[in-house]
Amino acid sequence: MCAADYGHLLLVDNGHRHHVQLFESKNQIPGRSAMKYVLYQLKKHPLAIVGIIIIIFWLIAAFFGPSMVPFTHTQMDSEHQMVGPGTNGHVLGTDSLGRDLLARIVYGSRSILTVALMTSIVSTIIGVLLGFSAGYFGGRIDAAFLRSMDILMAIPPLVLSMVVLGILGDSSILSLTLIVSIAFVPATARVSRGVLLTEKSQEYVSAARIRGENHLYIMFVEILPNTTGPIIVEATARFAYSIMMVASLGFLGVGMQPPTPDWGMMVIENKPIIAQAPGAVLFPALAIASLVIAISIFSDFVSKVLIHER
Repeated sequence: MCAADYGHLLLVDNGHRHHVQLFESKNQIPGRSAMKYVLYQLKKHPLAIVGIIIIIFWLIAAFFGPSMVPFTHTQMDSEHQMVGPGTNGHVLGTDSLGRDLLARIVYGSRSILTVALMTSIVSTIIGVLLGFSAGYFGGRIDAAFLRSMDILMAIPPLVLSMVVLGILGDSSILSLTLIVSIAFVPATARVSRGVLLTEKSQEYVSAARIRGENHLYIMFVEILPNTTGPIIVEATARFAYSIMMVASLGFLGVGMQPPTPDWGMMVIENKPIIAQAPGAVLFPALAIASLVIAISIFSDFVSKVLIHER
């Protein structure tokens, strides 16, 4: 005779009751309960809900905003330059050239989110490949990896990106994505190497070797699924760092170039008119801050759910 409760199986044998644990914790129950667990964690961390709402807002703005605003990001209103919010249909006002601030922020959200998302994905993929290979094979490969990563990490990512962009003279979305990704690879690779070394000594890895599985299978079929938590957390953190990086490069004048709107460049190019049109500087700065903080909050929530409270 048996009966099941939450995470345990109760067996009754000759009057003796035996509890058999089906899952290591309530957090690990498969199926629909995974969603219940996420919702439960969201209730415990209401600030994460705020972060998610802000992220969703900017995603909607990036994908659908350009078709909803009445102006384009290059359209100039020569009769209404440096006007305040609400003037002549300009919800957030205009800059020194009469361009609508709301339109430029909305169009800019698409470019900055595209670069940040692609940077996070590319740097994670390259970092996992390098970190897993170095940690798995060890020896000279690992030593060479550590030395090369130390050299790259000695150079601040912002400085490295500025130098490479300055040499290439190309600040397209593709160039920004590749350069910022390379700048972020060392940190991601080190995290990947660390989690692989932790899992490498586990019994299931030894069992896979005994079965005769090849190295790629062991690394990416056996080990990778058990290390997704720290890797996902690192990827979400890199997403926030990428937004700050792209905005900083734009502020320094080496980011995306006109006519592509860039939040960082909007701040610096409107700085001379801050007294006449403070919104021209304030609104793009608030956009940067809100998105970075929201993603940081979400990253912290993901870290708590996937790592600390397992």
